[in-house]
Amino acid sequence: MAIRLGKVVGVPIYLDYSWFVIFFLMAWTIGFVSMPATYPGLSQPEYLFIGTVSSLLLFVSILVHELAHCVVAKRSGLKIRGITLYLFGGVSEMEEEPSNPSLELRMAAAGPLTSVVISLLVGGSWLLSSSMNLTPLIQGPLLYVALVNAIVAGFNLIPAFPMDGGRVLRSLLWRRNRDIARSTVIAANAGRVFAYILIFFGLFTMLAVDLVSGLWFLLIGWFISNSAASSLRQTAIQEDLRGVRVSDLMTRSVESVPPDMGLDSLSEEFMRTKHTGFPVISNGELVGCVTLGDLRKVKKESWTANRVREIMTPREELVVAHEGDPATDIITPMNQRNVGRVFVVDGGKITGIVTRSDILKAVELKEGVLGISRGRAVGNEISMALETGMNFVLEQPVDDDFTWKVEYSGDALKLVGQEAAKRPSGQQVQRFTFQGAKDGRHIIRLVEVKGTSGTAGGASRAIRTVTYTVTMAPPLQVKI
Repeated sequence: MAIRLGKVVGVPIYLDYSWFVIFFLMAWTIGFVSMPATYPGLSQPEYLFIGTVSSLLLFVSILVHELAHCVVAKRSGLKIRGITLYLFGGVSEMEEEPSNPSLELRMAAAGPLTSVVISLLVGGSWLLSSSMNLTPLIQGPLLYVALVNAIVAGFNLIPAFPMDGGRVLRSLLWRRNRDIARSTVIAANAGRVFAYILIFFGLFTMLAVDLVSGLWFLLIGWFISNSAASSLRQTAIQEDLRGVRVSDLMTRSVESVPPDMGLDSLSEEFMRTKHTGFPVISNGELVGCVTLGDLRKVKKESWTANRVREIMTPREELVVAHEGDPATDIITPMNQRNVGRVFVVDGGKITGIVTRSDILKAVELKEGVLGISRGRAVGNEISMALETGMNFVLEQPVDDDFTWKVEYSGDALKLVGQEAAKRPSGQQVQRFTFQGAKDGRHIIRLVEVKGTSGTAGGASRAIRTVTYTVTMAPPLQVKI
């Protein structure tokens, strides 16, 4: 939950409730911990004033930092959902990722550069106020804001995704290899390493130095680690769905309910179908959506007296799409409105539905079947990074009188199927479907043999070997 404060340069500004916690904590720390050592002899109300003003100015400068990102993005045609100030600072929410590395570089660099400018300007103002021997009530906030903005700029330039420095790193890698997915993996891994260092340092500080300071390092490290994992997964989903249309994902057989159905009958429909939501159809057109959560908000004794139309979400608040829309276009509105289904319409009439499960199944299938395309090939050796428990397919072309056999060891991998198939081009291939059962790095060898059995024996002779190094890691959190 967040409070909307208004708009600045056309960008909505929100204040998360967690902001109040950090605001008062910082005001107290600045006023009664930091400032007495720098400006001794002041009264407690004066220290409280310095702490409050310093904390407020710090968040204003963080807002300006985020606005710099947004201004560059808006000038390049990207849509900005808003800026939210919260416990760990601020975040700009874009409806889409930058379309090219040059734009991402400009956007990422704008924030730290703005913080540097703020630090220099405020630092100059502090030097001037100090030379004029102005009251500490003026000098104190200026000194603190100048120092913290310098720290914010330096911290954000650390090449740890998804911080600004990590995005700069990704943009440079992206410009070099033309592969945003691979660049995101490298930058996100750098972010994770940095996060683990912060967490370790935080634990050490908590035990050996200061509990509160150590806790801050630990929380920041945890936040960066989760953000890197989430950003990595989100980019992977966008790449997996590139070229996929809504029509490829949707379920065409959709059960619906009328708006005049009683809630007792609606309850029976939920029980019968095991669905958690229905589109509401009137005269063949979509007029709303009703979910199990909507029904639970109404007392059971009132079900017979109420109708679906009274509790449904109206059509104008639903996420709708057309069959020809790119699948990537529906992810952002689903996230933004926190809904679990998109209704596919044609001229007002519903033709299908896409749920979160449909998207996740498509992503898993794409990553499994086409996982090899994400591998890094060196000669006849291919490296792949996949999630533990995921099915993945290895395939090789089959020539006359040749076949492939598979070699792997241990119980970390399971061969769950193999088949002969044909590519759209007509090329015959042999496919091996595996499931990764354990984390770690595993070796699979596909050996091409001359013979008919494809198994080790006297009738087969090895021609060449393709080696796959498969690194399995726990599943990341998916945000859809």
